[in-house]
Amino acid sequence: MFSVKSRLSLHEARHQLRSIGHRRDYVHHRLYATVQEKPKYDESYDVVVVGSGAAGLGAAITAAKKCGLKVLVTEKTGYFGGTSAYSGGALWIPGHKHQESLGFGKDTIEEATKYLKHNLGDLYNEDRLQAYLKSGPEMVDWLESETEVRFFGAPQPDYQHGQPGSTFGRVVLNQQFDGRRLGNMVKKIRYPLQGMSAFGTMQANMLDFDKFKRPFASFANFNFVTRHMLRYAMDYLRYGKGAILCNGNALVGSLVLSNMQQGTALWNNASVTQLVEENGRAAGAVVDKDGKTVRVQAKKGIILASGGFGRSKELMSKYNVLSQNTASPRGNTGDGMRLGQQLGARLPPPLADNALYSSISEYHPKKGTMRRFPHAGFDRTKPGYIIVDTDGKRFANEAEPYQTFGQHMKEARVTKAWLIGDHQAVRKYGLGVLLPAPYPMAHLTRTGYLKRGKTIEDLAANLGLDAKCLRSTVSRFNEYASQGKDPDFRRGEHPFDNSYGDFENKPNVNLRPLNKGPFYAVALYPGNLSTLYGLDTTRDAQVLSTKGTPIPGLYAAGADQNSVMMGKYPGGGSCLGPAMVFGYRAAIHMASD
Repeated sequence: MFSVKSRLSLHEARHQLRSIGHRRDYVHHRLYATVQEKPKYDESYDVVVVGSGAAGLGAAITAAKKCGLKVLVTEKTGYFGGTSAYSGGALWIPGHKHQESLGFGKDTIEEATKYLKHNLGDLYNEDRLQAYLKSGPEMVDWLESETEVRFFGAPQPDYQHGQPGSTFGRVVLNQQFDGRRLGNMVKKIRYPLQGMSAFGTMQANMLDFDKFKRPFASFANFNFVTRHMLRYAMDYLRYGKGAILCNGNALVGSLVLSNMQQGTALWNNASVTQLVEENGRAAGAVVDKDGKTVRVQAKKGIILASGGFGRSKELMSKYNVLSQNTASPRGNTGDGMRLGQQLGARLPPPLADNALYSSISEYHPKKGTMRRFPHAGFDRTKPGYIIVDTDGKRFANEAEPYQTFGQHMKEARVTKAWLIGDHQAVRKYGLGVLLPAPYPMAHLTRTGYLKRGKTIEDLAANLGLDAKCLRSTVSRFNEYASQGKDPDFRRGEHPFDNSYGDFENKPNVNLRPLNKGPFYAVALYPGNLSTLYGLDTTRDAQVLSTKGTPIPGLYAAGADQNSVMMGKYPGGGSCLGPAMVFGYRAAIHMASD
């Protein structure tokens, strides 16, 4: 780095020592001396945050507002938000302030601890998890009282509901956010995933999905959708995109505005290429900003929150992560891991799973780049759908949590599957990037994303499946689904399944026979939403060295930090929750260090 070793003659050494007021007698003919040059910095901050997802932006606003520090956030790509902007924006925070009002009673750290111990088993880390459970509700309270972030509670069940300590309502989501408040900065918020918005960037809150699915069901629905679309048109003319931000985009937007108000420096197109070490401490960063090298001092330290390595084929192969498909942004290439290791950071043993898995479909538009859509639960969990492998057979409960379903694809070595729905289901619920009626579908059949067949046999031919086998699978499924039963995989018997079902569908909210054609299908591939394996840290997100001691001034949060859940996924938001909590703890610890 900036440490320069030189071999000096006796005369040269004496000259240097006299210049700083020291006189000594030397008897050696040669002297080996180390001269530690002070780094030359172009800019100076208290804190440098590498990455602009929820972990990085949350850490930044905590450092800036709660701790009164001068903060710089660097974003490698042109857009702020990272993987968080693609996500549903859910945080798993047991005991948060909104939980009791949902009607599920008061939650406690003791109950959440019981659940995590049962769920994680030998992987349970008392020190880090207790820090997480203690700070989660505190962070939610502080963000809502001191920043632009506004949460609401979601009545979602824990993913392993029924285990000791499990309950409902531990998830918080960000309220819809008006991106106009960001001015032109809204253009720099990462776009939502295709299929999570209409017409490219027109977003809708999850609570309003039903209105968009059935705009003509009532005058109120029609009026709401019409006003929303008019607002979108006005925003598009002004910003080139929709400015009503929802889900993960809303979380990112509210955090960006909070940081702007506090004077946090937000650099996009700024890649950190190297960390600067002074006297064993992380003291600065070398940033490639718009093609120019900028040396930045970090007086208090550096927080690595660059999003993991979901776009590095080399690292995914090395750490046994499914790399066929990933929904991570292109910039997530393992920068945090690489930078940490420059300063001697330790990587722990591999996790139960080193990534968060999901089934993913690929949309190849006639113009533009291929887009990936993660099937988290808005289609495959609904009645009127099944998923089969290339043999035309079911292999899992289609309505189970996305991590569990992705694991089942991996375990069964399913490299390609088909999500199949009848006409009624597809028009009512949508299918992948296809939104429900009245939104058009013809363009998706033309590109080949959406396959179609008048009958199950026709569809099988179009998918390259054995028609008899697929017919046998569908017939067996239909026979039991008409009774609300699934003896093969027990679909609809778990509270999580039901939470994504259709409550108008009886007797099982997740099951209905595939009745009348035409029938439709999209190809599903195993993939990941984010990596979970990262740098080893303390309860305060301090990065540990290979010796097991904290590296002064160096912190990691989000996907750059090794998952506190150790590759397990106890509930929705088990990535974003810890990401923000440990970013919060990192900033507070850094300020007091």
